[in-house]
Amino acid sequence: MTGKPCIAALEGPCCAGKTTLARLLLRNLRGLTLALVQCYADHVGGGKFLPPQEAQSVKEREAALSKLLAVEAGRFAALPSGSDLILADRSVHTLLAHSYALEVMTGIRFLAPSAQLLADSPIPAWPDVVVYLDLPQEAVHDRNQGKFGEDSIYIDPVFNSAVRTYFLRLAYRNTPCVMWLDATLEPAELVRVTGARLRQMVARRSSQGAV
Repeated sequence: MTGKPCIAALEGPCCAGKTTLARLLLRNLRGLTLALVQCYADHVGGGKFLPPQEAQSVKEREAALSKLLAVEAGRFAALPSGSDLILADRSVHTLLAHSYALEVMTGIRFLAPSAQLLADSPIPAWPDVVVYLDLPQEAVHDRNQGKFGEDSIYIDPVFNSAVRTYFLRLAYRNTPCVMWLDATLEPAELVRVTGARLRQMVARRSSQGAV
């Protein structure tokens, strides 16, 4: 396929299986030229190298987003050309969802200025489709296995509930397309369902480009 590749963002709470699904799709979507974009934390060598999510002011949140935009630029910079489909382990919608969750938790209006900052920047790679892996909060704790401490915001039930609400609202829009999946399904079933939909999207884009 020629032209701009389709970007599929894998989203969901920590421990939902986004990275695992991405790797399985790379192995199973035969016949397509694929590229994988690492999540923000993996790209910089670990979450400790990212700015903290917690913020007490809009200015503090915008400073964190500016640093995350630099990471966004870096993780897309080395992609090979000619891909049909780019699988992005998280996207700028993660950043917006986190801003919304912080707004819910603190009462500070973070989302609107965050959205404006990202919209004004040429850096973000806005996905064509969002694959949201929905995982119940109890399953987040069961899967965590000590990866995140009990005081981590990433396993906080209020934070995760607000993030989920952001993506539910996103699903009601026409752009991007949102695929809502049950993250407790077997990996093979998730690959089957997701792979079929992504193939359809790539084929549709290819046919439109050929017109």
